Amino acid sequence: MESTDDAKFKQLVIDTADIKDSRYYRTAELSAQVISASSAQQSITVELTAGAGEICSAKCLDEGLVATLADFWTSTLITAVNNGKGAVTTSLSVQALKPIEPATKIHIVCCAAGGSHLLPFATARFVSANNPSNVLATATHTKYFRS
Repeated sequence: MESTDDAKFKQLVIDTADIKDSRYYRTAELSAQVISASSAQQSITVELTAGAGEICSAKCLDEGLVATLADFWTSTLITAVNNGKGAVTTSLSVQALKPIEPATKIHIVCCAAGGSHLLPFATARFVSANNPSNVLATATHTKYFRS
């Protein structure tokens, strides 16, 4: 059961995501939903199902998709943690790690650190929803708060 603070934080993340327009990949809107959030841990988990179009020739998640989703959701998380304060990306690094089958349900586990610092940092782990120890891709994201 979610605590009241986490339920409010989850809704803040959802509301923040709803006003952003960068959740598109190859002109298609990516259907993902926030399934959990923790204000104390500055983390969210987002769920989506990977279709054949999101898998590259190496049978891994397409790294362009990983970058798009990591940027969108970690930016959303950092904005929510900082009461709507926007920041720009200074570094985004992604890596697809393991093959994946089409129609695989994925959880994107995003965690923020240094939220109120000048350079907040976040990570995103793309894991199998059925086996969270199966890490499919990773991303690291550094932002910069403009004055």
